[in-house]
Amino acid sequence: MACVGQVSVSCSLCEEDTRIKWKCLNCDMLMCDKCKEKIHVKFKFAKDHKVVSIHEVGLHAEEIDFSHLSCKNHTRQSCVMFCKSCDCLVCPLCISETHNGHGLVAIGEGYEIKIEKLKSGQMNIRTNIDELQKRKAEMKDVDRNELSKCENTIKKIKDQNVLLKKKVDQHTAKLETEIIKKWEDLHLYTEKGEKEVNLLIGSLESKSLNVNDIIQSLDAKKVFVDGSGLVKSMEEAVTSPCTKFDSIPTFLPGQITAYNIGSLENVSTKDEIKIIKQFDTKISDVFYMAMAAGSEDALWITDQNVLQKVEIEGKSLKIIAQKDIEIYGMAIAPSKDLLLICNGSRLKQISDRTGEVIKSKYEVKGLGITAVHVNSDGKVTVGAFFHQGNPIFTFVRNITRTKNGNTCVVDKLSEDYRGRVVILSEDGDVLNIFNGNPEVNTDKIPFQSMRATTTPSDNIVVSNQDNDNLFFLNSSGNLMRWCDMKKIGIFKILSLCISKSGHIYIGCGKTQGSSDNAKIYEVNTL
Repeated sequence: MACVGQVSVSCSLCEEDTRIKWKCLNCDMLMCDKCKEKIHVKFKFAKDHKVVSIHEVGLHAEEIDFSHLSCKNHTRQSCVMFCKSCDCLVCPLCISETHNGHGLVAIGEGYEIKIEKLKSGQMNIRTNIDELQKRKAEMKDVDRNELSKCENTIKKIKDQNVLLKKKVDQHTAKLETEIIKKWEDLHLYTEKGEKEVNLLIGSLESKSLNVNDIIQSLDAKKVFVDGSGLVKSMEEAVTSPCTKFDSIPTFLPGQITAYNIGSLENVSTKDEIKIIKQFDTKISDVFYMAMAAGSEDALWITDQNVLQKVEIEGKSLKIIAQKDIEIYGMAIAPSKDLLLICNGSRLKQISDRTGEVIKSKYEVKGLGITAVHVNSDGKVTVGAFFHQGNPIFTFVRNITRTKNGNTCVVDKLSEDYRGRVVILSEDGDVLNIFNGNPEVNTDKIPFQSMRATTTPSDNIVVSNQDNDNLFFLNSSGNLMRWCDMKKIGIFKILSLCISKSGHIYIGCGKTQGSSDNAKIYEVNTL
């Protein structure tokens, strides 16, 4: 007898017999022995139904009913198998017409295949959701960071505004003081001159009265004796006070541009620099480097004691000339000769034809040359060390020029190599000063500017001595992006030059503890 709680349950078909022995899982009916054998078997598709003992009902509670799955192509047919080849349910007609020979399995197995695919898809969905949640978090971080950058940028703009106003006030006050001083000096000068003129006028008026007295006296003696002396004094030229003076200067307003106010630039590290080629040298350090004139594949390199001319052959360097000479800088002259800084006030040069070392015509008497640059138009610019006066620069390490005529000067400020990059106009005015990137450079990691070169796109590349960063500035000296070269395996950057193809050659030094000689890398420009 089957019971629910304490209530007896009768057969679902005859509704009389309470001796329940069977259950059809497809029909969801409880049956007695008689109805199972006599009545249920007459149901349509009963042969496909799952009938289990009442004692096994719990074991089959989760079994799925596949008996009512109609074929989508043959609506009067029930699906009897699953085609793995076509990933669909099939009826007997489907099998005979289309799917004969395909990978056919029982519907239950096909069901499990579908369930696994759904579970796999669900896992992909969850993975995508997790990924999107990360992206969402990243976007929030970006939003938060960019808001912080925005606020910091606005603060910098306001700080610059305050600083500029202060500098403008100081400068205008200085000009006012200068003009007032000039006026006071001029006024004292004119007052003094006026007094001298008044004295002369008084003297002449006195003489005029004496002359008048003689004329009115009708005394011959006075006319011949006293008059003669007065006539001589009256014939003397009157020397008036000097009227030459420095006039009050005119004020010429300067042009207000983004150079001296500042501009908004996108500073990025996202653009990638990639190593195109790597070359092994035969020297310990590549302190200075220059492209040889008239060749796309030849370089001049030096470790300050040995100078080599090397030719690029594939991924190797062939030494075609070598000299033992102390060098502190070099550049290619308009004559295609190599200009060298070798201490002193005059540049030396190596003949491109003979290889002979001679004195050049470029000299700054009494000064020590520290840097040299030759512009594309042949103009030679040198940096020199001067002990007296109040120079703009402390110690010029490197010079480069842009197409728009600006000069970029790498200036060393202290013995620990802290530095800056100063941008000058064609007239020599200071347009901008780059003191490093606050995101990178701190008191503990100072900006130690070392080398600078100009790319074909007229941007300036600046190297940092100890932390191997490259900074890319526009021709006005504003930071556009920076790259940590250690991330691509470039260490101890010592020199830079631009290849004929527009790529950057980076000369390096021997890393500490390494027995290898110095390397040169060819990288793309940004």
